[in-house]
Amino acid sequence: MNVSSRSGVFAGIFLVCGFCVNNSLANAQFAGPSVSAAPLSAEASAAGLKPEYMSARIVPGDTISISTYGVPELTTNAKTASGSIVGAGGGQVEGFKVNDLGEVQLPYLGSVKLAGMTPAAASTYLSNALKDGGYLVDPQLSVQIADSPTHVISVVGEVLKPSPVSAVGQIRLLDAVSFCGGFTPLASHVITIRRPGYPDPIIVELGVDPKTTTASEVMLMAGDTVIVPRVGNVFVVGEVKTENAYPLSGNAPITVMRAISLAGGLKYGAALSKARIIRSTTGNQHVEIMLDLKKIMDGKQQDVALASDDVLYIPSNAFKAALVGGGAGVATSVLYGAAYAYTATK
Repeated sequence: MNVSSRSGVFAGIFLVCGFCVNNSLANAQFAGPSVSAAPLSAEASAAGLKPEYMSARIVPGDTISISTYGVPELTTNAKTASGSIVGAGGGQVEGFKVNDLGEVQLPYLGSVKLAGMTPAAASTYLSNALKDGGYLVDPQLSVQIADSPTHVISVVGEVLKPSPVSAVGQIRLLDAVSFCGGFTPLASHVITIRRPGYPDPIIVELGVDPKTTTASEVMLMAGDTVIVPRVGNVFVVGEVKTENAYPLSGNAPITVMRAISLAGGLKYGAALSKARIIRSTTGNQHVEIMLDLKKIMDGKQQDVALASDDVLYIPSNAFKAALVGGGAGVATSVLYGAAYAYTATK
């Protein structure tokens, strides 16, 4: 096998490898904007996905609200300074503050220790105390956690107002995101949830079709950290009108032709058959994926979705560059030189 034949074989192998790498990332991008390929930890245990909300317990610093049917004097109506940075009402909530000893001061019952109990257990305990003390025959009483410095969900990353979210009730993933102002334009649709007690993260891919996703039903629990990552940039350089870095869209993939459009289109001197994507892979290795833009524009080759940090390079065509740079005189000289060389060989 001669040198030119071996070069052709190696080039063919390189292109096949390049398109294999490209297709895996392209599919991930089309399934929903992503920062990389499919996440390594895409599952969580059933217990991790279905938190037990009734296991939430009252702790010192919490503010509890008490509602007693038919007995307004035993129903919370006092304003208490919020014990957390997520309390509503200008820093005040309705309820009784649980002191450092885990106790609350209640009408008729005085100082009562409720720390360590769930709201349901506290309701039963207070109902029995009122009945046993002879205050009510059949108390109908309910205890809720109104505010807490510890029962919170942290939402960080690409949301408009990253902040803790109160987790005193059942909170869905998109409810928490909505509380923080919603996604930014650069938000990825692949979201990570870190949950205390579970070593593996919960990876949620929202996708782009609301009819096929149930991610909004993922329930959160106190202590969860919701991480909304940023989609990356793609870089378009070479023979385009505007060389720049362009952010991957938050709700649709950016293909080669779309990236060229964002860059203002191709210049006259572009070498359409020599365009390429320069992609960084695991281990900081670089792979070049060769493209023929003319075939893509003619519908003979599939448009390729770009991944984060891809560099789309459009080289120049030497002959077109000569026409643009030197005008007709240069072009004539090139043609004359080529014709002279051809004649000299005869």
